[in-house]
Amino acid sequence: MTRSSRMPRMDRVHRMTRARLFYARPFSREWVIGYTWVILGSLVMAAGYNLMILPHNVVPGGLIGVAQLIAQLTGLPIGLTAAAFNIPLVVYASRVMGPGFGIKTVVAIAASAVGIDVLAQWRGIEPVIPDILVSTVFGGVLIGLAVAMIIRGKGNAGGTAVVAQLISRWTRTPPGRCMLYIDGLVVLGSMVVFQDLAAAPYAIIGIFTVSRSVDAVLNGLDATRALMIVSERHQEICDVILHGLGRTGTVLTGHGLFADDRERRVILTALSRRDTVLLQKRIRDLDPQAFCMVLNTAEVLGAGFRSWR
Repeated sequence: MTRSSRMPRMDRVHRMTRARLFYARPFSREWVIGYTWVILGSLVMAAGYNLMILPHNVVPGGLIGVAQLIAQLTGLPIGLTAAAFNIPLVVYASRVMGPGFGIKTVVAIAASAVGIDVLAQWRGIEPVIPDILVSTVFGGVLIGLAVAMIIRGKGNAGGTAVVAQLISRWTRTPPGRCMLYIDGLVVLGSMVVFQDLAAAPYAIIGIFTVSRSVDAVLNGLDATRALMIVSERHQEICDVILHGLGRTGTVLTGHGLFADDRERRVILTALSRRDTVLLQKRIRDLDPQAFCMVLNTAEVLGAGFRSWR
């Protein structure tokens, strides 16, 4: 069998493994908890944007930021415009991550879009906090909390996160850096549309606050984690890391402290905050007796993370 003939089969294996990561039996406890996180997170996100960010014309990146600029130029509803931009991204996410991921992404996008537009119709776009700096910081914390809640539910808020994943696959650039570039372009666009250079620093503060809040809620202040895993089902966990998450790692050989302890396999890998959450849940399902140590990292260099250059 040639390499080219093996590739379609490997792609199917990857898609099936990813789908299992996001699948939960309908109306099971995991299914209910997952959708509860996604819906609550989407509503918190709508509140953060409508009450804190949009009233001050601060555009902290993302597709909602793009929708904000279009709304300023055309008068279209922000939530509806953001949802329209997210439709092709949902199609992509469903193909790559599996139908469970795509459905939750649709729910997150719809709930946040409806929440933003309903709040705007109900109370208008008036700031809760008059001070633009305080409002931007608190809005960023709320939006970051909302994104973390959606990730906990195995969903995705859509927007530039999915765009960054797509660009990363094409260019081999880390997704975090891709998101930074995209958000930077949106902020530059806001300076042109609103003709307000003074709003740009607040937008940067908003982007930073959202990012740090997501990291703090999910895994503390460091976004990348190193994991050491000891399990009887180490091969299945390796398959999840390799095929389900699209990452890699190293399998080490070790022994316990007992004199007669047999040889064991130790998996060493480095994952993003979102992939760490997904892998921990999968390990719990595969082997509740597994040992998993999650370590803070000051820096991770190499393929898939920061470049050595």
